[in-house]
Amino acid sequence: MSELDLHYQSEQEPGKRERYQNWATAKGLQQVDGLTTSPYLDKVAEDHIEGRITSAQAIGLIDSYYETAGDREADGEHWEADKVSARINALIGESAFTLAPEELRNIHERLFEGVFDHAGQFRTHNFIKREWVLDGDSVTYGDYRSIGDNLERFVRRERLLRYGSMDSDEAIGHLAQFVADIWQVHPFSEGNTRSVAVFAIKYFRSLGFDTDNTAFSEHSWYFRNALVRANYTSVRKKADANRTFLEDFLASVLLGKQKEFRNRDLHIYADNLAVRDSLSGESLDKAIRRLIEADSHITRQEIAAKCGTSVKTIERHLNALGIVFEGPAKTGHWKKQSPPTEN
Repeated sequence: MSELDLHYQSEQEPGKRERYQNWATAKGLQQVDGLTTSPYLDKVAEDHIEGRITSAQAIGLIDSYYETAGDREADGEHWEADKVSARINALIGESAFTLAPEELRNIHERLFEGVFDHAGQFRTHNFIKREWVLDGDSVTYGDYRSIGDNLERFVRRERLLRYGSMDSDEAIGHLAQFVADIWQVHPFSEGNTRSVAVFAIKYFRSLGFDTDNTAFSEHSWYFRNALVRANYTSVRKKADANRTFLEDFLASVLLGKQKEFRNRDLHIYADNLAVRDSLSGESLDKAIRRLIEADSHITRQEIAAKCGTSVKTIERHLNALGIVFEGPAKTGHWKKQSPPTEN
């Protein structure tokens, strides 16, 4: 046995291919909150992918950029997405992980320190959130007084499982249940889906899965809607909790199974929507214009969900239509660009 084998070694930066995938995942996860990253973040990410800087240096560059940019940049639409993306990239590039509620709390703190005042703190109130996929209804989230107990209960149950002896379908079923349960607790006031996604990715890797996070990078809005459907039951609307969508998503991440992810399929009245849309004959361009005319503050993710397609497809059509979003993400609006004038 060589001398090198007898000593612990400091963890090194991931390889170039993994760095590329980690950044794509980090940026894609911002879509769950309707956020987009800046061209500056893309430049920093490229420098890290090419090995010119470390992940820690990337975080430092992003943080210092917004510290020196002043209130104008801090109030813009990119600062939260840029900061959190750099931190997600660093976190999922680290192998260290412990299956414990404190790990989830620590992830939230590392992602949102300086972004939210309550970073790393469990919420102290109950809330609801109306969802398009639930036809305006809300998931019933866990009571804030039981957050710690519920997280510990789900983690304790998970520790008893032996994934090495399971077939793939059984493993996916258990993992989907665990991720859905953790998300339903909704421990934090904001940033739950991004925190749970990072927690899940690190947990999957700790189990030995060779994860392909393309689904997280390209379909994070679908991931969130799948979590919603996995935790919603309504006798009145004749809807039962359905983990199938989340299982399909995780099968793509963990097993490389290919599937088309369409948000419209997750709507509790998906069949009725399909019939309605087939009868209307409305083009995607017309649907986009109609949605923006009805709500000039609507996000790309909401447009994609209502149209049953991907955010990237919506962005291509918006560019072709000459429609751009002006101002901060939360207060800006869509505007039709004027054609250039001839000299």
